[in-house]
Amino acid sequence: MDFFAVPQAFADVTVTNALGSSTPGCEDTNECFIPSTATIGVGETVTWENTDNAAHTVTSGSPADGPDGVWDSRLMNIAGSYSVTLDDEGTYPYFCMV
Repeated sequence: MDFFAVPQAFADVTVTNALGSSTPGCEDTNECFIPSTATIGVGETVTWENTDNAAHTVTSGSPADGPDGVWDSRLMNIAGSYSVTLDDEGTYPYFCMV
């Protein structure tokens, strides 16, 4: 799962946890988050909403390399949300540590 911060004007984005994404396997098909890839403008906000039936995190980095320290939502309970605004252009991979 990635999102891209680019200099062109886009809009804020909301990403949701897919129902059942607490069950292992969704990461193999990029179906843990909807949408699995998003693009925002530099200085805009991405919000993750936990619409699954289990707690999740949204952590920058990757399962293979671990957290990269850009952000960490900590545990988001059911119906919880977390937002981040990035001021630097780039590609930001993220994953759920649960």
